Amino acid sequence: MTWPERLPADPDDPRLAAYRGVRDADLRGRDGLHCVETARVVRRFLAACVRRHGAPCPPPLQPHSVLCDERTLPTLAPLLEALPGTPVFVAPDAATVTRISGYDLHSGALALGVRTDDPGADALAGPAGVVAACDGIVHTDNVGAIFRNAASFGAAGVLLSPHSSDPLLRKTVRVSMGRVFDVPWARAARWPDALWDLRDRHGWRIVAAEDAPGAVDVAALPRDARTIVVFGAEAAGVSRAILDGADAIARIPMSTLGGALAEDPPSLNVAVASAVMLDRLCAR
Repeated sequence: MTWPERLPADPDDPRLAAYRGVRDADLRGRDGLHCVETARVVRRFLAACVRRHGAPCPPPLQPHSVLCDERTLPTLAPLLEALPGTPVFVAPDAATVTRISGYDLHSGALALGVRTDDPGADALAGPAGVVAACDGIVHTDNVGAIFRNAASFGAAGVLLSPHSSDPLLRKTVRVSMGRVFDVPWARAARWPDALWDLRDRHGWRIVAAEDAPGAVDVAALPRDARTIVVFGAEAAGVSRAILDGADAIARIPMSTLGGALAEDPPSLNVAVASAVMLDRLCAR
């Protein structure tokens, strides 16, 4: 193994202080670190750090250290060998990891990451494809689901408005199944001006996902090599400024079955709606 000598995970080791009682808000506020939990998600985090190192839009979280048990270590070993500067604390069993961290939802592995600056909108300007944009989406589950959908359907990235939820919140990372590390993402400093800049300077088409007057069936929308599809928050939907300035508004047709009232038509949660839209718009 080429990483530094594996370190025993002694619960009393002061080097493990950041893992003790590892609560998200305290960890970020106290040490500027983020926690990545469960063996599968830790593996995706490490893999993204290896694969996207030096990329135009690298993961905004770099490995600080890893805590795992003996059973999980072999699944992480090939990635850790490619990240030789990452300390690895190895516990004899999952119970010791639980004793250190104070909770048992880790499946044998936790990692801490150091955050770098969030990429700006221009980081997504280059590659063609479909970008999912979050217009003020603050619900962590929805943001995590959008990242998971983006990875599943081959989206080129995710663009966040200034007030959308942080993808690196612990629950968002977990809901996304670690896809926040796989999918390139950026946060716009100016909104919605960033959308118009990407259109005017880089040729992106802006599509608002909303059931609004003038909307076309998403299945009838011509596919475009460079499309940003904007999803709104649950209650507010896509903002008026974006609806007015978008190149197209696309809707998902809803059934009239099931006793729906005219004034209360059926609708989809934004997480589900983003899956349908990305399925229709992404070329695979």
